[in-house]
Amino acid sequence: MPEEGGAGPDSLARAVAALSAAAPEFDATALADVLWLASRVEADADDVFAAPSPHQPAEAATAPEPEGVAPPPVGAGRTLHERLDGASSRVRGDPVAAARASGLPLALEVTRALRPWKRPWRQGRRSALDVDATVDDYARSGELLPVFTPAPERWFDLVLVVDRSPAMRVWRETIADLTAILDRLGAFRTLQVRGLGFGDEGLELRDGQGRLMSPGQLRSPDGRRLVVAVSDCAAPAWRDAAVWRQLRDWALSTPVALLNPLPLKLWRRTGLDLPTVRVSNGVPGSANSRLDFDPPPLLPLESDSGEGNDWLPIPVLSMSPNSLNRWSSTLMRTAPHGCGAVLVPQRGRPEGRAERGSQSVTAKGFLNTASPPAARLAVLCSAFDRLSMRLLHLIRQELVPESTVADVAELLTSGLFSLATDTGGTVELSLPEAVQRHLREDLAEHEVWRIGRALSRSVSAQANWGGQLPAVAHDPDSPVELPAEIRSFGQASRRTLEMMGLLTEESVRAGADRQKPAAVVVPALPSPPEREPTSDGRPYFFLSYAHTPGWDLASGDPDHWVRVFFRDLCDHVMTLTDVPAGVSAGFMDREMRPGFGWPQQLSENLASCQVFVPLLSPRYFTSESCGREWYAFAERMVQARATRSDAAPAIVPALWTPVDHDQLPHSVRNIRMGVENLGDRYEADGIYGLIKLNRWRDEYEETVLGLARRIVRVVHESPLPPGRPASYETTPSAFAPRGEGPRRIHLTVVAPTRDGIPEHRDARPYGADARDWNPYPSESPRPLVSLAEELIRSLDYRVTVSSFNEEEVDSLEQEQEGERKGGEVAPRILLIDRWALTDQELRRRLKVFDAHARPWVSAIVPWSGADSQCQGAAGRHVAEEMERTLPLILERGRRTDFRMAVNGVPRLKAFIDVLPAVVAHATRQYFRYADAYPPPAEPTPTPRLLDPAHPTYPEGGSDRGEGT
Repeated sequence: MPEEGGAGPDSLARAVAALSAAAPEFDATALADVLWLASRVEADADDVFAAPSPHQPAEAATAPEPEGVAPPPVGAGRTLHERLDGASSRVRGDPVAAARASGLPLALEVTRALRPWKRPWRQGRRSALDVDATVDDYARSGELLPVFTPAPERWFDLVLVVDRSPAMRVWRETIADLTAILDRLGAFRTLQVRGLGFGDEGLELRDGQGRLMSPGQLRSPDGRRLVVAVSDCAAPAWRDAAVWRQLRDWALSTPVALLNPLPLKLWRRTGLDLPTVRVSNGVPGSANSRLDFDPPPLLPLESDSGEGNDWLPIPVLSMSPNSLNRWSSTLMRTAPHGCGAVLVPQRGRPEGRAERGSQSVTAKGFLNTASPPAARLAVLCSAFDRLSMRLLHLIRQELVPESTVADVAELLTSGLFSLATDTGGTVELSLPEAVQRHLREDLAEHEVWRIGRALSRSVSAQANWGGQLPAVAHDPDSPVELPAEIRSFGQASRRTLEMMGLLTEESVRAGADRQKPAAVVVPALPSPPEREPTSDGRPYFFLSYAHTPGWDLASGDPDHWVRVFFRDLCDHVMTLTDVPAGVSAGFMDREMRPGFGWPQQLSENLASCQVFVPLLSPRYFTSESCGREWYAFAERMVQARATRSDAAPAIVPALWTPVDHDQLPHSVRNIRMGVENLGDRYEADGIYGLIKLNRWRDEYEETVLGLARRIVRVVHESPLPPGRPASYETTPSAFAPRGEGPRRIHLTVVAPTRDGIPEHRDARPYGADARDWNPYPSESPRPLVSLAEELIRSLDYRVTVSSFNEEEVDSLEQEQEGERKGGEVAPRILLIDRWALTDQELRRRLKVFDAHARPWVSAIVPWSGADSQCQGAAGRHVAEEMERTLPLILERGRRTDFRMAVNGVPRLKAFIDVLPAVVAHATRQYFRYADAYPPPAEPTPTPRLLDPAHPTYPEGGSDRGEGT
């Protein structure tokens, strides 16, 4: 028996269920590794499930319940309060962990900026077969002898030397995210992180386990170690010569750079007040001593010989993609533009450098002089008395997405916030009362509502990403009081709390009653009106169009009239709705700033806009970008229909130029075009024909107004909930590639009927037919195969559906017979319910099917994480039976990148995410392995060449040149 207070079988089952919900791609082995590691790791101060800190101040009295936060009704969500050890208030509730935001803005652009470091080192340590040289030697000598050459390998070992000064603690999340990007980049042989401290005895360098190490160990005799020091140079030690002498010592043998998170304008106030130059490079991967630069005219001489070559350049970078790209291109591609650097003399620092005192700033002065993103971030943070860097990054990501690391640094170094660090190293920010009162004067009422809605939406969308933001789920009946910020930052539904790890028996029983987050209530600030704004802060529509290529440099913008139409449509929507000033009624990719993360902006707007407006033209259906946009929105509609059977289509097509019905992909033909209500001229000429001719101006205005009314009606009658932004680069296209024939997929359902399930099995997921099977009844009322069919059709496939139970002969024999006859064979996907394997006859047929399964047969195994029977002993038994029945198909699925499909898909959202990948894989396997048969036709005689000396004769001649 387990010890009293220990973790019993029920606790282990709940932990396994929580891990399966949080990481559906983990198989049983990975889950076992996670549990073992968790048991071996000591409790950390950052553990959000730990008990309250024993160092809580005695004067921190228990705060009253927040005003306006009534006890949540049954089935409703709970408000989330950030858990802070330094908070003076306490909140009753349960500890949870919400997903934190990225501490590094523009992460994708940063990754691209570092790509030059992927340049390989040609003379690697290992050898590889040189096929060309081997063939050449064989052709010359006639002897087949392999020729080996050095294999290319990654060029550098990367060492990040991170300043561990107290002021650098605010950048812990940013540095962690940067380290993760460098690790995923795949450009470096090894990645090591070293800590740089300044003790009583001088500079201290520590390894990853905190042990002291000699700085000389970072020298590289072969010059293939890259050292990047990360510091804001604000510590007093950076005004001494010792640390600069050490950087110079490293830079003599290997490339060294200094990465500073502060904005450029603040560098001169720190220890970074050294002479600056622009350096260039003639040889890729050179050490700093080989970098070229022109000394400044007033640079003092450091040697008695009168030569100025004792200065050594060290590149200094900011965390902007542009700065990182210039440095990477200079070092690895010898780009002529060069990059910025500081000059370090032999003694470490020039003498006579005066220390600049810090300048205090008032709230009013900061708002007048700071960059707009930094000022807006300060105003939004004033809604909270106390917050951590993690919550600050979440506010920045959701409400000020245009801000950069430099904007965050400008806010943190302004002096407005008081910074404190708890025992676990978490930095907590607080505003003095006078500063907070002044900043709140610029905090509008609708901004307060927007903060709550945006953060609640982010928490719900990222609940399964792994939490690192400690929070308290408020519960007035809880006996536990935890130190936390009195103002809530968001609200989470029961389902979101369950995915965040707060599993209770009540939440499992009430799975069918899960609700979405409600509006957040922030005390001591104005309450929102009872009527919700119609716009909800989201654009009404997303305009999707095919870019027209320019044929002449002097022809101007070829998409000018698209922009005119977009502005006119926005004007009509603004007039017909209550969209507040400053909020755009629609989104168009021309509104984005070039080079500022356009894939993320497209993904975010595709996930938030309420109506999709495609401008149809012949060019539209050949554009891969348009196909991705269409599919991303169609996937949101499939998810909405999964939970609401009355969800109306949120796609409102607009005819830009006439399109024949035969030109429409099959994924589009089921969308209602609605041309009949907009006039004959619109149907004949399209919007482009109306907008170009002045005589059709009235018809154009009527058309645009009609489209605006239709958009507004769709939003009001059936609003589409926001989704989670997906990666734009990996989103599939809804249109088949040009020149490709109709694509087909065959879905086969392997599931029992309600009459064929075991006696102990819950009958809710089953119906009178196998095609009625719904493994996620708490998430969707619709059968799974109908959702899968709709999603695959949106990928421009023709889908056929069958039940494995109703096939009189094995499907494998049918496919092989059809293949031998040159008939139509399609890739096949099995939707398998493990409980179907309790039927002995079905197991026999599946074994035969698996033994001869063609390579284009794939499988998906839905296995609900909310179904207690699936997680019990009976569920494990049928899972083992499936491993014995379908070993070949399951092994093929586990060799792919989406092995979760055969290991068990725990939620409907995960099923919708993995299905397109399985379809694409089955199609690729079909094209690779299926036999091709030429179409039936009359045989054509083989052409023959005639002898030019014997030409053909008009009559009576021979094709052999034999005349009469």
